[in-house]
Amino acid sequence: MEGRSKASALFIQLLWRLASQYRRARRIHLVLDNASVHSSKKTLKALAHFGGRLVLHFLPPYCPQGNRIERVWLDLHANVTRNHRCRTMDQLMVRVHAYLSARNAQRSASPSLRRVDLRRTS
Repeated sequence: MEGRSKASALFIQLLWRLASQYRRARRIHLVLDNASVHSSKKTLKALAHFGGRLVLHFLPPYCPQGNRIERVWLDLHANVTRNHRCRTMDQLMVRVHAYLSARNAQRSASPSLRRVDLRRTS
């Protein structure tokens, strides 16, 4: 989903899209960060409509090891959005889409995006 800003309505649109895409799924599990849009009153009301079919699992407040996508966003920010010179959001989004398309075309994730060993080393 894409929108001008993170908002409950945008997240709810994503929930509806997932529910319609996976009509046969009894349950759809989503692993989420703790953004306020994921637990807002509007979101909770929308979730009630699905009757437990959509199950939200929240990561600890800061857990980049558990949420590998955070490394993708960090790389995207470092290479595309930080210090950009785009005059409009549309121009910036063209660059974001190009970055994500190129990244998705890679055969395998770069070493920095691979699973890190979560076991403690002593």
